[in-house]
Amino acid sequence: METFPWLFAVLGGAVILGLVIAYGAFRSTKATPRQKDAAERGAHEIYHKDESKNG
Repeated sequence: METFPWLFAVLGGAVILGLVIAYGAFRSTKATPRQKDAAERGAHEIYHKDESKNG
């Protein structure tokens, strides 16, 4: 019965840490419309820059 508090602390800590990491990963994947537009513009610039080198 002495190990129960330690077992609870270790397992509970791992579960809480996993939940916090999952929440952070979920929140960080959302890009704003402004960020999406900037990413699209950057991709087009790189694509056209490579196209002019090869052509």
